[in-house]
Amino acid sequence: PSALAVMPTEELPSLKTIVVAGEACPPELISYWSVGRQFVNAYGPSESTVCATMAECSPECSVPPIGRPISNTKIYILDRNLQPVPIGVPGEIYIGGVGLARGYLNREDLTNQRFIPNPFDNSKVKSQKSKLYKTGDNGRYLGDGNIEFIGRIDHQVKVRGYRIETGEIEASLTQHPSVKQTVVVAREDNSGSQRLVAYIVPLVESNITSNPELSNTQINSWQNLFNQQIEEQNSKVTDPLFNISGWSSSYDNQSLPEEQMRIWAGDIVAQVLAHKPKKVCEIGCGTGLLLFQIAPHTQAYYGIDISRISLEYIQQQILQEPEKYAQVNLAQKRADEIGDIAAQNFDVVIINSVIQYFPNVEYLLQAISEAIRIVKPGGMIVLGDVRNLPLMKAFHSSVQLYQATPSLSVEQLKQQIDRQMQQETELLVSPELFIALKEKHPEITHVQIRLQRGMEHNELNKYRYSVLLHIEAQTAKVIEPLVEKGVGVNYEDIEVYLKQKQPPAICFSGLVNGRVENDVLGVELVSATEEVKNVQQLRQKLQEKQVNGIDPEKLHELSESLGYSLELCWAAQGGAEFMDATFVRSELAAEGMVLTPLTQKSVIGGNWGRYGNNPLASVTAKQLIPQLREYLELRLPEYMVPSGYVVLSQIPLTPNGKVDRKALPGPDFANSLSTEYVAPETETEKLLAEIWREVLGIEQIGIHDNFFDLGGHSLMATQVVSRVRQALGIELSLTTLFESSTIAKLAEVLVEEQLEQVDSNILEQILAEVDG
Repeated sequence: PSALAVMPTEELPSLKTIVVAGEACPPELISYWSVGRQFVNAYGPSESTVCATMAECSPECSVPPIGRPISNTKIYILDRNLQPVPIGVPGEIYIGGVGLARGYLNREDLTNQRFIPNPFDNSKVKSQKSKLYKTGDNGRYLGDGNIEFIGRIDHQVKVRGYRIETGEIEASLTQHPSVKQTVVVAREDNSGSQRLVAYIVPLVESNITSNPELSNTQINSWQNLFNQQIEEQNSKVTDPLFNISGWSSSYDNQSLPEEQMRIWAGDIVAQVLAHKPKKVCEIGCGTGLLLFQIAPHTQAYYGIDISRISLEYIQQQILQEPEKYAQVNLAQKRADEIGDIAAQNFDVVIINSVIQYFPNVEYLLQAISEAIRIVKPGGMIVLGDVRNLPLMKAFHSSVQLYQATPSLSVEQLKQQIDRQMQQETELLVSPELFIALKEKHPEITHVQIRLQRGMEHNELNKYRYSVLLHIEAQTAKVIEPLVEKGVGVNYEDIEVYLKQKQPPAICFSGLVNGRVENDVLGVELVSATEEVKNVQQLRQKLQEKQVNGIDPEKLHELSESLGYSLELCWAAQGGAEFMDATFVRSELAAEGMVLTPLTQKSVIGGNWGRYGNNPLASVTAKQLIPQLREYLELRLPEYMVPSGYVVLSQIPLTPNGKVDRKALPGPDFANSLSTEYVAPETETEKLLAEIWREVLGIEQIGIHDNFFDLGGHSLMATQVVSRVRQALGIELSLTTLFESSTIAKLAEVLVEEQLEQVDSNILEQILAEVDG
């Protein structure tokens, strides 16, 4: 069922029968997948040759049974004394019959423990007596003869003296209309007590997750953040035509080097100008990083943005050289509301470094649909600086490892990584979404996906990429290169191959990307906690590992030196650390359309949400969790209501598709912090603690707890700034909050501000009296 849950939800008319087994099947899966076909819920461990019972389920099946025994199989539900329990009473499931295995190979002790003599076999000769397999599963017979699976006995937990079957809690939760999937476990808190924690995957279609108000609030929050960043940093701008206000590193919060930013912007500019556009529309033009470089080469340039202050800034710069930028038109609009611009026919539409601020994949699809409407045949859409979803964990692991103290345990590091992933407020997108778009929009005739340029490794070229969508392109020639496997291939191998064989077109598929190789390895080491215990050991282990990856920029230099054009994109097959490098003779590449393994990959559209994360997850959780708690309180005894809730985008699975309980993240990140709790004492500290509690959704916050360690981020920071302004009348800058990110430090800053205001007021009074 867990594997079925992540399948694309689309019509499959030729699929007539589905059989699920291996774990409990949620009712909503049956409700969707059983329509118009036979849906069988099967049960049986490997010890009974996999299948022991089967039940055909209908869409109305609220609690799916596991059915009745198949032929030559017997099912007994027994108590601890091996006596049958009455109908409706839970007991352990025992299996007998010809399908039973003889035992475990070379494991006589375990065989005797799990394969017991059948107490209901009347054979007098002991050696001829049949066996029963003790499953360790809880179940009960229903009145109609079907069996209901309740859960694993080893998933029974004891909390506050009560023995609890977590499967019953899961069954109640999955009946909530906003819940898609859930797992309930008992976890130990800091005091050593057991407490119940529910892990929830919300339904994307539910009222909470699809609430347009949440999306609008998210967009407005980004708008406020952009405005504030530009206003705060205007005085620091060295080149007004290259204003990189707000571009800071995720690792140390310092401004990204201007040289690296110019390379990043130049990459996108080069891709646009290569198309020689006369009319360009840029959706999300910001402070004009691209506009001021591209507009002089065009006849018309339309720039739209949600930030009024950004547009005012651009207009101020245009007034300095009005003739040079006379072709520029600006408008304040959202990406999904282009409106009257739709009357134009553009050669190129640019959506650069904007997608990450969209509230969900649906909004992205709407923005792309709007862009397609205004591109003329033969034009293209350039989507730049797209954050790569498959590298999401590698990115957060890399950042947290960089920031961690050497003594931090790997378990604590893992919790911090999980927290950052759950708190992610930006949209990350799988490259496969753009391949699948061809099915949704037949106007897209060709897709190019490219790694970003740059010799210096940074988060912009390690974890982001650009996409070119060609609209109704008329191509005279299709270039399909020979594909060679890149496993074990290094830079020198490629150089020798190209120089000696001089192929017209060749793709090396599955090369190791040297930019991200170490970060992906870090994810693996963090997961294998038995190998390393703390951050210091983890860093040492990473240094010792042999690095075999190829630097992507070196391949670009090689291709240019040998007269090749290079298409460098994420690999069509394998993990996120692999890339495909397609070399085509420059004169040949200019003649037609180059196909790469990734862009030829068969990708199914529909269920678009799986191609991106949910930036509204933390906001959704704040609304959903109180509802779930209240829902359970009405249906279960108080001691069965979980005290902790974690909302996930998906439940982690083992390689064989079952729930991986060991991979579930810790529920209470505030309790896992290394700082000792110190309560707020002064009025300012108490006020800040209250503001942080409301914004972060955490009950206990000490004055030395770091705002960002508690799950705070830029959008939440703007809320803190706004509430401080309302409460104290003090204009707190975002920079100050980043620099003074504990209540103790921030309270000191605010007290100083208040004293300065008092001194200023007293001085004004004295001067007024003197003037009087």
